[in-house]
Order: sequence, then structure tokens, then C-alpha cells
Amino acid sequence: MKATPIEPIPEKTVKRSSLWDVLWYILCGFGLFTVAGLLLGFLMHGKTGSLLFSVLVYVSNVLFLGGTALVMGAGRGKFSLAEIGLVPPRWRWTWLAVAVGLVLLLLPVRGGLGLLVEYLLNGNMDSLMARSQLIQPEGTTWFSFLVTLLFVGILVPLSEELFFRGAIFTTLRDHLPAWAAVLISSTLFGLGHADSLGVVAASFVMGVVNAIIFEKTRSIWVPVAIHAANNSLAIILVYLAAYLVKLLPALPALP
Repeated sequence: MKATPIEPIPEKTVKRSSLWDVLWYILCGFGLFTVAGLLLGFLMHGKTGSLLFSVLVYVSNVLFLGGTALVMGAGRGKFSLAEIGLVPPRWRWTWLAVAVGLVLLLLPVRGGLGLLVEYLLNGNMDSLMARSQLIQPEGTTWFSFLVTLLFVGILVPLSEELFFRGAIFTTLRDHLPAWAAVLISSTLFGLGHADSLGVVAASFVMGVVNAIIFEKTRSIWVPVAIHAANNSLAIILVYLAAYLVKLLPALPALP
């Protein structure tokens, strides 16, 4: 009696992404984050300079941006965790040196560009001052510094890199040339910081650098490290400057 051959188990069909998914990620991530920010501003009117308000904004960032990448992207089978760079980090001294060098270069370049754009377009620094209040709420206490460093220096960079480089860049890269995916994802990253025109320009620069790094390494951890180091250093400098201003005697008024 002839044995019946065993049919192979069909491979699971993987749902690949489309360019429409980018719009879906923007609506879910940006949309929910924006609504949360507006709602918090309404409910906490008059307390937007408090540490609690800042923390709630940061939590919204992590939940809606990072959550969109993991739930709406990887969770729906649009890409795997490995495809968005969530693989065990393989540190190389070369990439570590590149990351440190880029952070030291990016901070003054982004800062100078942000100040220049803000001054040329607005003629003042009001929106930058409003943003500094978000990362330096309730003065210069150690508690507010550590909380801000935890969120802005670690958690927010991770969620934003998962969203912009992981979900959006990866999806764009499936359908577009690398240069187009870099420019579009970096533009969206800049517009995501639209509370200040100067920060939009500065964030675009970081977006370009991190997208190129992600394309070359295929690991999310190198862009996260650059983003986190840049944010952390900026926070340290802001708090240090505020602390030194308190220590220095008041300068005499000019005649």
C-alpha cells in the first residue's frame, strides 16, 4: 500500500505594511498624544508649570508613541520586533565612538540652529522659554531633576525612536528609497516638536542623523543612545545653568 505523503504545514502569512499604515500610525500616535496634551492643558489650567503636568505629558508620550509602534505595528504583524531594531544590543567600540561624537556635535549644532531659527522667524525666544519650563518645572530641586532625567533622558527617547525610526521609517523604507524615508521620517519627527519653530529645525537634524544610523546598524539602540545622551546632557546643562544663576549675585542694572 502506497503511503500518503505528509503535506507540509503552510507558512504563516505575514501581513506586510503599506504606506497607508504611516498615516494610521500618525493618527494613532500623534493624534492621541495631541488630544491627551490638550486635555491635560484644559484640566490642569494654571498648573502647566507643575512637575505633575510635565510627568503626565511624558507618560502620554511613552504610551501613545511607543505603544503605537508596538501594538499597532508589531502587534498587528506589520513588522517584527527585529525589523524595528528591538534586538539584543551588540555594542561595538566603533559605534560607541560615533554615538559620543555625534552627541557632542549635535548638541551645539541643534542648539545654535534652534536659537537662530527662532530669532529669525519670531524675533524672540518665548516659545523656547515655554518649552524649557516643561523640562524644568517647579524650580531646580533634585527630585524634579531626577524625574525629568528619567523621562526625558531615557523613556521619551526610547518611545520616540520606536515610533519615528522603528515604525515610521521602517514602513517608509519598505516602499521608498532610503533618502526619501530619511527625509520624510525626519520631517515628521521635527513637526512632532512643533511647540517651537527652533526645536522643529533642531529635531529635524537629529531625525536625519538617527535615521541614517538606524539604516546602517538596523538596531534601534544606537539611535536611542544618541537621543538619550543628547536629551540628558541638555537637561543637565539647563538645570546647572539655573542653579548657577541662583548662586551668582544679581548683576547691577545698566545705566
